[in-house]
Amino acid sequence: MIATFSREWMKKNAGTLWPLLVACIIILGFQAVNPTFLRYEGLVTLVYAMSYFLIAACGLTFVIMMGSFDFSVPSVLKLAALLCVMYIEKLGFWAIPFALLVSTGLGLLNGVLLAYLNVPSFMATLGVSIVVEGIGLYLSKGFLHIMYNERFRALATTFIFGLPSIFYWAMGIWALCTFVALCTPFGRRTYAIGGNLTAARLSGINVERQRVYVFMLSGFLAGLSGVLYMAQLGGGSMLIGSDMSIPLFASVVAGGTALSGGMGGPHRTLLGVIIITWIQSGMLMLALGRDIQMVIFGLIAVGVAVATMDRKRIRVVK
Repeated sequence: MIATFSREWMKKNAGTLWPLLVACIIILGFQAVNPTFLRYEGLVTLVYAMSYFLIAACGLTFVIMMGSFDFSVPSVLKLAALLCVMYIEKLGFWAIPFALLVSTGLGLLNGVLLAYLNVPSFMATLGVSIVVEGIGLYLSKGFLHIMYNERFRALATTFIFGLPSIFYWAMGIWALCTFVALCTPFGRRTYAIGGNLTAARLSGINVERQRVYVFMLSGFLAGLSGVLYMAQLGGGSMLIGSDMSIPLFASVVAGGTALSGGMGGPHRTLLGVIIITWIQSGMLMLALGRDIQMVIFGLIAVGVAVATMDRKRIRVVK
């Protein structure tokens, strides 16, 4: 009886356990290759690498839970960062709500295109991302912009109990997103739409409005990630993070959120972000070229997509 219970428990929690196992294997493997991998300096570097990434991935997780895609997240992140670095001296800290308002507005545009104009999410968000990239390049003129406001930078770089403040921002956002996904009607409606769109509509859920709200949340968190990323980095342009899309999607799916929607959540995305960012740090430690890194990330993305896809209900994802 105990063996049967153990098998059932393992089967029920496999979506959480296997990413945790993979994360442990990766960490121990890189530690064996380089004993300095888990030293304090290395951990701080890893925390910086994963914190802003986790915030953006949490927003993307809600979109994927709903059975949709949002390819505009990296572009919105970069535009929010650029708006902060360009206007912080003119607007002061009002540059932050300005950047977040623009980001949320772009999420609203994505949601309207999907929900009310019936444009497939992958096409709508891909088109919006191209427009955003063009706007960013126009504003920045392609130049590198440097952040001189130390009070703004302190939002991400102030050390508290030995770790940078951006880590606490990321963990707070992650905890809030986990609560929203698992314990609120908003989260339940999102799972329902991803699980069965027709059933969700018949049960009385306003599918169109919920889709708009989810994309607005994704845009807001992408913008917040960009704001904190700029505070951490201290300078940049629209050319930064140009290869962020594949690792970002891979981190969400590697955590156990299926591309078919209806399962997973931000609580699992944390493990996926750890896996992807630590693999990236390990490859940099091994001096692997950017081309090899992107090949590896592409293979990881395809592999975890195959592993998590629910083949019992394959459908066209809109």
